Amino acid sequence: MKAFFVLTFAALCQSAYSLREGTYMIESAKFGKSLVLTETLTHRGAPLSFDPRNGQPGQIWSFTPRDNGYWEVENHLGGNINCGTEEGSMCFAGEEPQLFMPEYKGENKYELVAKGSGYLLRVTEHGSLELAGYDDSLSEQFTLVEA
Repeated sequence: MKAFFVLTFAALCQSAYSLREGTYMIESAKFGKSLVLTETLTHRGAPLSFDPRNGQPGQIWSFTPRDNGYWEVENHLGGNINCGTEEGSMCFAGEEPQLFMPEYKGENKYELVAKGSGYLLRVTEHGSLELAGYDDSLSEQFTLVEA
């Protein structure tokens, strides 16, 4: 019985705060380990997409804590995840930081909630990223793999 309470307490303590500042590749729980969030090298402002992992700078994202549990997410090309404020807004790599709250879902998976709108990041069927309302699907869960 004591082990049950210890495990339950440990699970309750898992939160966005279990995330450490650092650099990560962002995998979609929907697509698995072979695809990661990528800013293409074509031009700033192009939609973000999930592409084959190759370790290029547009696939490595720095997570930096900012305020009240929100984090800035910027890749090594200097692009921040920007998504607008409306549900269905496509996400792109922009100059200005948009903040996200990582909500721990277990097994190193997180949902990323946009500050202000409260919408979550969601991977689309075509492998791009958009803002969406909560639906508790794998499309809204991301694995953060230390880079």
